[in-house]
Amino acid sequence: MATGTTNTATTGMITEPDGNDKTPAVKIWAGIGTAFLLLNTYIIVKWLTGPHFERVPQGPSDPPAWMKVELTLWQTLSIPAALAMVYFLVIRPWRRERNVGIDGLFVLAGFTLFVQDVWSSAGNHWFVYNTYMFNMGSWANDVPWFNAFGQPGAMTSEPLLFTPAAYTYIMAAGAAFGCWTMKRLKARRPKTTSFQIVAFGFAVMCLFDVFIEGIIWLPLGVFEYPGGHWGIFPNSYHKFPLNEMVTIGAVFTAMASLKYFRDDRGLTVVERGVQKLGLTPGRSVALRALAVIGFVQIAMLLFYNVPNTAVGFNSTEWPRDLQQRSYFTNNICGAGTTRACPGGSNPQITKNSVWPAPDGAVVVPSGGHPLPKNVPFRRGTSSGTR
Repeated sequence: MATGTTNTATTGMITEPDGNDKTPAVKIWAGIGTAFLLLNTYIIVKWLTGPHFERVPQGPSDPPAWMKVELTLWQTLSIPAALAMVYFLVIRPWRRERNVGIDGLFVLAGFTLFVQDVWSSAGNHWFVYNTYMFNMGSWANDVPWFNAFGQPGAMTSEPLLFTPAAYTYIMAAGAAFGCWTMKRLKARRPKTTSFQIVAFGFAVMCLFDVFIEGIIWLPLGVFEYPGGHWGIFPNSYHKFPLNEMVTIGAVFTAMASLKYFRDDRGLTVVERGVQKLGLTPGRSVALRALAVIGFVQIAMLLFYNVPNTAVGFNSTEWPRDLQQRSYFTNNICGAGTTRACPGGSNPQITKNSVWPAPDGAVVVPSGGHPLPKNVPFRRGTSSGTR
């Protein structure tokens, strides 16, 4: 360790006097994390106090008995699983060492991601949750830029006993597994370059997602991606689109890489500089947590939600097998509504535009603007503009 550095193991506080006035990276990333937390808080409060806090019913279709059982198990066990990770990776290390490692910070950051879960449908619907699961609608249409259709009782639903907890445990677990495989590769092949390590991690994370989503969650009916592209099992309710594998694989890879490329103090690139601030252990952990939250939020936004918003704008046709099951349509489209589901010449369902009904008629939304009419050309010579 460099001269002038003090590592107080008993308190967990690290100080390193430095005359450099450059803003530490940890402050910049913590600022980003704080901004996301403020935005997320605004969205959730608006949802809780507004009209969209209303259950989306499952409709006339009834899930098979086996699906009901396992959906109940997911909802029953996800919260205890998340709380266990919080205890073992956040609370216990803090009590013992007055410090929290990167895995614990990923647990905290993963929880904050559930608010972003709906963002990729901002322009159009391309994924759905099973409304048999407990829900109170979602905060989708309380996101300031969300333009897809949604109204109380007919909108993107979020299973409240599953989604926040699932983000808490699956993001941290995926990042840990990805980092472990990257370390194994480096141990076996010491000459492997950083680029090759990251590329290998990305391939592993893609396969990890195929297993978690394509083999477990989608066939079990927890949620679906009917509008996704390059689908495996394209005609089934559990179509697995490869755009999902690539984009969430990129998020997992970013997190795994953040953990893998740490300095000799165990700090990631977004935590750099925290040792120069002379903070108490509690403030140091809080600042580092905000920094990691900022990184994870940015990764989710840029690698997942931005590209998948484009996927939503160009939704593929929803499988007939899915449209026949009302617990998957969220009252957004299909039977029982006036909206045809995406597909063919009807790729989008937005909240302000006209839409094609299943019988082919064009529907103008209540209170909406009428269809525009052609403005005739001026004839002859015109002077000036009006």
